[in-house]
Amino acid sequence: MGLSSGNGANAAGGEEEDLVSDIGTPGPFSVSTRVGIMAALLGFRWTTFTELLLVVKTPRSSLNKNLKILEDYDFIRQRRGFLRVAGPRTIIEITPKGEGAIKKHLELMRAVADKYLGSTDR
Repeated sequence: MGLSSGNGANAAGGEEEDLVSDIGTPGPFSVSTRVGIMAALLGFRWTTFTELLLVVKTPRSSLNKNLKILEDYDFIRQRRGFLRVAGPRTIIEITPKGEGAIKKHLELMRAVADKYLGSTDR
């Protein structure tokens, strides 16, 4: 039996909602580095490549590769910008689509944790 929302069958007698159908399938959040990038951007809204490199703690090449994948999903935007103090920098910002996607993913992870570890709302 799959992990379900615990809401039971719907009025039409359908199956419970499966909360883990997307876990482990190839996709934008199948790699923890991309989850970390998106979680950081959810808090920052935008940041520089260098700052993100320090937060995510991954090699430069790995960060570049994962940013490109997130950009292909239209979850982030990358652009060259000029910061008065630091000069030219690559600016990374979360898109509305990316914000919705990471929030949905984090809610799914919370539901999984609540199911197996117990709710923290007690």
